[in-house]
Amino acid sequence: MTRKPVSLQYGVDDVPPKPVIIVNALQYVAVLAGFLVFPLIMAREAHVSADVADSVLSWSMIVLAIGTTLQALPTGPIGSGYLAPSVMTAVYVSPSLEAVRLGGLALMGGMTIFGGAVEAVLSRSLHRLRSLLPPELAGVVILLVAIGNGMVGYRYLLVPGSAHADPRHWAVATITLLVTIALNVWGRGIVRASCVLIGMIVGYAAAFPAGLVPYDDLAQLADLPPLRLPHVSYFAWSFDAVLIAPFLIAALANTLKAAALLTAAEKLADADWVRPDLKRIGGGVLSDGITTALSGALCVFGVNVSASSVGLSEATGVASRVVAYAISGIFVVMAFIPSLMRFFTLMPGAVVGATFIFTSCAIIKGGIETIASRMLDTRRTLVVGLAILTGLAVEAFPGFFHALPSSIEPLVGSPLVLGTFVGFALNAAFRIGARRRAELRIDPHTIDYDAIHSFMEGRGGTWGARRDVIVRANYAAQQLIEVIADTCEPRGPIALSGSFNEFELTVEARYAGGLLELPERRPTHDEIAHGEDGVRQLAGFLLRHNADRSSATRRGETCVVQFRFHH
Repeated sequence: MTRKPVSLQYGVDDVPPKPVIIVNALQYVAVLAGFLVFPLIMAREAHVSADVADSVLSWSMIVLAIGTTLQALPTGPIGSGYLAPSVMTAVYVSPSLEAVRLGGLALMGGMTIFGGAVEAVLSRSLHRLRSLLPPELAGVVILLVAIGNGMVGYRYLLVPGSAHADPRHWAVATITLLVTIALNVWGRGIVRASCVLIGMIVGYAAAFPAGLVPYDDLAQLADLPPLRLPHVSYFAWSFDAVLIAPFLIAALANTLKAAALLTAAEKLADADWVRPDLKRIGGGVLSDGITTALSGALCVFGVNVSASSVGLSEATGVASRVVAYAISGIFVVMAFIPSLMRFFTLMPGAVVGATFIFTSCAIIKGGIETIASRMLDTRRTLVVGLAILTGLAVEAFPGFFHALPSSIEPLVGSPLVLGTFVGFALNAAFRIGARRRAELRIDPHTIDYDAIHSFMEGRGGTWGARRDVIVRANYAAQQLIEVIADTCEPRGPIALSGSFNEFELTVEARYAGGLLELPERRPTHDEIAHGEDGVRQLAGFLLRHNADRSSATRRGETCVVQFRFHH
């Protein structure tokens, strides 16, 4: 059972009031609708009719509804149980464009099925990769999510043709951002929970008199039928071995991105979060793979977990999975109402950009806290630094990465994907030669407490352990060595060793001498005053409370005392 953070009004398992559910669902739909441009681009590249293009959009919304619901499933092998809606992902842009140019929507559909199947297969191995995704790398991923979201927002503000030079564009963006921030900082209850939606509505309303919403496009809404069923006549599938490599890389990138985003969602939802639950995250990646394969079966664009969903949950304080079901319901309704669907896709870039910038700010805090929760030695510092800098390089020098072969563009075209990949690779490489167990020999007659402190601190950094656990273990180790030296008459040096397996930190002392007992019951005053081992028993009783588990055994001439600390 996870403990809800104080920053959340409604946790994953909570059921908010209906108005909160509805407004939050609308917020997600408004943000996610902007990414429906990807399937529209594919439809245009395939030179299909307007009716088929509208059908592609409708089926895309149905896919998003199914994926969002699957992801929120709290039990079973499919789904993570988190509020992590699906979205059309830029990871599949390059391979999908190539597929459309070679074989139309049919080839894109067939190859997307292949990509989803690969992701589903990879999801079954995530729980075996626990050592390759330590918490500090999870923090890097969360930070890269924030950077990616923020850059998407700035692109909407800075790159839409010459619009960024128009003061009306900046005025609408400023209004949207200021309203959202004010409601988030000073609002309470449903007002804070709906701050993003209210900000978008106010920004959209300001865009009308500013002339940022094309009136011709709005006039066309009246010509659309009130209801329309999407076509299925264009469904067809084909396969081309030439596209295996780019879609394989896209599937790997989608897997890394989904695992990273679900880790961020898990961290957000649990106040006692320590490490990623890769079994649960694997279920979420499986859901993502199944949804991607389904999108291929319906000849629409590939999907992934939404990066903006983490920021919205953090900003609004609502992470309830019930909202996911409401999002799915809204998408299903929109899929059959063309005018409503078009209205969302006409949202001005100034409004969308300001919203993405706001949601990215909410994620940065979680990334920094996650990185800082672990002690970092030189190797781990390099993993964190190089992964972040590589992600930033993609944003700073996009021309260089776009000039690389198109087959690897899904891997190098996204700061999140490339930064995560570099972090994974470096973490795996730096594990070579890194000892998981270390030993320090101590002279009981001249105990060097500074050496013990340096030993524990150094091992903590190498292992990437939590600082609070290392502080406890350091204190316990110093007390243990002192008691052994004073009461156990050790013959020769005391060997202090430590080992770590991510779930437990073990401190062990080996020596030749009297066995240090660790009684569960406190010795009586008579036992302490008159017993031969009374003082030693009292010391052992006090020492055992320094650790979560402890034991003392004799192995031949050697005594072994172990302290174990939950991590």
